[in-house]
Amino acid sequence: MMIRNANVFINNQFEKVDVRFDEQAILEIGTDLTDEQVIDGSGMYLYPGFVDTHMHGGFRHNFFPHAYDETGQFWNEEDVRLILKKLPEYGVTSVMPTLNSLSIPDSQRAVRAIRKIRKEKAGSDPFKIHFEGPYINPARSASIDPSLCALPTQEHTLEMVDHDLSDIGIICLAPELPNAKEWCEWITGQGVHVEFGYTLCSADQVNECSKWGADTTTHFFNGFEAMHQRKEGCIVGCLLNEKITHQITCDGMVVSPSWIRLAIKLKGIDHFYGMTDLVHFHGLKEGEYENDHFGPVIVKNNFIKTKKEGLILGGIIPWNMIMKRARDVVGLSFEEVARLYAENPCRCLGIHDRGKIEIGRKSDFCLMDHDYNVLYTIIDGRIVYENPHSSV
Repeated sequence: MMIRNANVFINNQFEKVDVRFDEQAILEIGTDLTDEQVIDGSGMYLYPGFVDTHMHGGFRHNFFPHAYDETGQFWNEEDVRLILKKLPEYGVTSVMPTLNSLSIPDSQRAVRAIRKIRKEKAGSDPFKIHFEGPYINPARSASIDPSLCALPTQEHTLEMVDHDLSDIGIICLAPELPNAKEWCEWITGQGVHVEFGYTLCSADQVNECSKWGADTTTHFFNGFEAMHQRKEGCIVGCLLNEKITHQITCDGMVVSPSWIRLAIKLKGIDHFYGMTDLVHFHGLKEGEYENDHFGPVIVKNNFIKTKKEGLILGGIIPWNMIMKRARDVVGLSFEEVARLYAENPCRCLGIHDRGKIEIGRKSDFCLMDHDYNVLYTIIDGRIVYENPHSSV
């Protein structure tokens, strides 16, 4: 198959070239290529299939057992299957299912379901698993149940992941916890990224933890102690450390647009990568809902928060619409948005088999118009989603 005449995002810019591929990989990139099956992408924009590294669920379903799901439904593996089937509609071809702090049995249920369903190739590829907890500071746990926080140990982690680290992508850590150094050195030695998050650590502790192997942050600014001009806290430490990359939420609400632009200007855009933090609340109509854990929650204006404290409960804006808001609300250029969402997730996390249009990488693509409407999504060289309103 081949996509012809599209504006193809390659190496931080758009180029008008053809891309030919099969079900295994990208084969050729150039001009005047030929193939029996051709998609004419004239006037459209071709990106590598998008990789969401931080997503808990969506479409009223979770990747993990959720004791306080207001839908009233019991979780099972079908929830995982339904999420993966929906994601290509938004351009997401690979995802790191993100699990909150859970009990050991619930963690094991989730990872077993994800691993089982990945073999089915049911849609988006859940190629790595992301644990946003439980090794966080209970004093900064935000929407995460503090009773489920734990201390980082090798034994606990191996139980949590069902004794298989081969597909674990990221685990969150508050560096001030006991045994953090020994654990961080061990887990990063297994090829797992450690992210800073939900922490009260100092800038000095950031630098120490960086030496132990931690190299990224969970949704930057969120879950971190606010900056103060007379305190060298975690945010300052992370921004000044060139070894650390950052997930960033660019919907223009969770983090102020000015803060996003300031951080990117200070450190450079290639230290940041986009994600959704999408949660199961996505898909609910605007209104007030009763939640067993949080009490009344409000869904309004693409935002989900508790009614009493105003606590943010994750994201409810899907991938392509966050890209649009990154341009229209945050004020990033079209090319900056492409860098942040197309190539940077895999660049920042050292993933080399996908996430970039390059010969030899996975043949995963998303074809969009200029307003980020998804026209085609291709996974492993096959069209898995075609917009019924597309005129391409």
